[in-house]
Amino acid sequence: MFCLAAPRSRGVEKGRAMKELVRVVIERWSNAWRDVLASSVAGAIAWVIAQKLFGHPYPIFAAIVALICLAPGLPSHARQAMGLLVGVGTGIPIGELALTLGGDLPVLSGSVATFIAMMFASSFGLGPVVPIQAGVSVILVLVMGPMTAGYVRLLDSCVGIVVALLFSQLLVTPDPVGMVKQAAAKLLRELAAAFSASADALERADTAAAQAAMDKFSAAHDSLNALASSLDWACRAARWSLRGRFSAAEIRELAARYDRRSIRIYASGLLFGEALANALRKNESPAPPRLKERVREAARLCEALSSGKVPESLVPPVDIPLENLPQSWRICVDRLAAAEDALRAFASTGPEDQS
Repeated sequence: MFCLAAPRSRGVEKGRAMKELVRVVIERWSNAWRDVLASSVAGAIAWVIAQKLFGHPYPIFAAIVALICLAPGLPSHARQAMGLLVGVGTGIPIGELALTLGGDLPVLSGSVATFIAMMFASSFGLGPVVPIQAGVSVILVLVMGPMTAGYVRLLDSCVGIVVALLFSQLLVTPDPVGMVKQAAAKLLRELAAAFSASADALERADTAAAQAAMDKFSAAHDSLNALASSLDWACRAARWSLRGRFSAAEIRELAARYDRRSIRIYASGLLFGEALANALRKNESPAPPRLKERVREAARLCEALSSGKVPESLVPPVDIPLENLPQSWRICVDRLAAAEDALRAFASTGPEDQS
C-alpha cells in the first residue's frame, strides 16, 4: 500500500508544482506584455526616425536605447532614460579623448579610460545604468571608432530616448489612480466574499466551511500585496511620469487612505476568520444568535466599499451580550468588532481626510 501511495503522492505534488509554475509564468507575462510591446514598437519607430532624420543606414543604437528605456520591470522609465543619456554623454568624450591620446598599450589605456568614465558617471547617483553606459560607450568608441560609436551613437541615443519618453510619459502610461482603486476594490471584494462565507458557515455550524472561509481571508493577502505594489508604483509615477504628476495630489490622498488602513482591515478580518473556525471546532456552545447578522453586514459593507459606495450613515452593529459566552465565542465577537471598527473607520474617512 505504501509503495503505491508514495508514487501517487509524488505525482500529485509534481502536478501542483507544475500548475503553480504555469500560474507564475502567466502572471509574469500579464505584468510584462505592455512594456514588451511598447519597447518593441518604440525600437522600430526610433530606427525609422534616425534613418530619415540623420541618414544613418543602420541606426542600431536608436532601437537599442528605446528597448533599454522601456524594458519591463523598471521602477521608472523616465529615470532609466535620463541615466542612459548621462552615461552615454559621459563615456563618449572620455573614449574619444583616450583614442586621441593613444599609447603603446591600447588595452591598458582603454581599461584606464573605462575606469575613469565609470567612476565619473557614478558620481551622479542616478543608478547602475549610468556607469554601465559610460563604460560601454568608452569601449565602443575605442573598438569601433568615433565615426561609428561617438557622435553618431549620441544622436541615435537621443532619438531612442525621445521616443521612449514619448511612450512612457504619454502614450502607454497606465492610470496610476485607476490602478490603485482597482487593487483596493479587488481586496475589498475578496474580504466581502470571506465574510459572506463565514456567515454561511455560522448558519450551518459547519467547521469545514469556517476553515474554508479563513482560507479566503488568508488568500486575500495576495491582493493586499498587489495594493501595496500599486501604491508604490503610483507614488513613483507621481515623480517620474507626466501623467502621474497631473494626478500627484490624488495619489497622495489615496496613499494616505489605503496604506495602513488596508493592512488593518485585512489583519482584523483574518483574525476573525481564525477565531470563528476555532470556536466552531471547539463546539462549546451554539453561536450567538446575532453574530451571523453582523458578519453579513460586514460583508455588505466590504462589497459597498469595493464599488465606491460609501454609506452616508453607518448603523451601529447589533449588540451581542458576552455574559455566559464561552471564551472561544467571546474572542470571536471581539475580533469581529475589531474588523467592524476597521471597516467603519475606512468607510467614514474619505480620500480627502488624511488624519
